Amino acid sequence: MNDRMSDAERRAVALLLEQGEAWVAMWRSACSPQRDGWRFASLAELLLSHGRRFTPASRPSAFVAGPPGTCFATASRWADEHEGLLYVEGMVVAQRVPVAFDHAWCVRAEADDQVIDPTLPDGMGMAYLGVALTDGYRCAQQARRGVDAVITGGGINLADNTEVLRDGLPGDAWVSVGRPLPASVQLGEGA
Repeated sequence: MNDRMSDAERRAVALLLEQGEAWVAMWRSACSPQRDGWRFASLAELLLSHGRRFTPASRPSAFVAGPPGTCFATASRWADEHEGLLYVEGMVVAQRVPVAFDHAWCVRAEADDQVIDPTLPDGMGMAYLGVALTDGYRCAQQARRGVDAVITGGGINLADNTEVLRDGLPGDAWVSVGRPLPASVQLGEGA
């Protein structure tokens, strides 16, 4: 995994981290006292504690993009259909979009950090921050929640996975692939 970034990717990563920190502050303030004592008040806080950076890449020709708004379902289906792919849930900064947004994508399980994006056109995703989930955990959570997203709501007006935000991710729920955040950015557990 090469950590060399172009200036554009470096700016996109900085924007993603800056916006992540702003989301954390907003959710901590907006949800106090309801979420006081929770490990994480938001997906952004979980990502700044456990998330990894992933590298934008062209989608391999074997993968046909799903329609906009289906990233969670399409990434999940790809992880089920293609041996060695992992489902990753997190946030992305995309060209011509002013704020980072919740998103899902895939990576190859062999410690790869190259994004296989299920819905964004090649070159649109500029910085990715997420958590790669094990198939068992992903499938169990999707069945329990009745939605394709595992941690986030997966759509407008759908609730985040409050169990994960309150209690944290179990150690066997995630796979350590991607590039770690700089130590200066990482939040402590439930900061």
